[in-house]
Amino acid sequence: MIESKERILNIALYFFLKKPYTEVTMNEILKASGLSKGGFYHHFESKEALYHEVIDHFILGSFLTELRHFSSNPYDLSFREFIPFYIKSSLDHLIELADSTLKDSRLKIDDVNLYMVLFDMMKHYKGFNIILEKLHESEIVMFETVINKAKENGELKKELDSHSLASHVHTLMHGISVLSIFDEKFEDIDKKVTEHFDNLYQLIKA
Repeated sequence: MIESKERILNIALYFFLKKPYTEVTMNEILKASGLSKGGFYHHFESKEALYHEVIDHFILGSFLTELRHFSSNPYDLSFREFIPFYIKSSLDHLIELADSTLKDSRLKIDDVNLYMVLFDMMKHYKGFNIILEKLHESEIVMFETVINKAKENGELKKELDSHSLASHVHTLMHGISVLSIFDEKFEDIDKKVTEHFDNLYQLIKA
């Protein structure tokens, strides 16, 4: 039974990445999984419930694990080292996650419209905006903690507003992510991160 549920989740992920949520049908998921309607509804009460679990299983759960790992700054990095490292690691993790979940299907990361996927998540995952807001708040708190430590160590100017700077860094990070999705040039992400962060760092270093 567990294998059947996992199989449905993987098949559903394929279809939800391949085309918009509204175009994915229960019939094609059933056909691809080889299950009867009864077998499917034993695990999921609806297409919406299936979609929620796909997002929870493959995207949100993985991102939360990554965020918890970095929140304590386990590498004891300076602000100058931590921010680019975290941004690059988060983006690399997204790409690796997509590659690993797509390896058994015919889809490749370059064939997936990530902007469409994100838009669908905001539109069809109930409460996603609330979850996203909490995740963003957690990131800002993490950045603020690193910034306060950097001010104490003399790395950054002490007169800086830590919360405001943390919000700017957060905006920078997600702005780069969105621009990369639009540009569809993931190989340029590291260059963009380094360039934009270096410009900011020159203004705020002690």
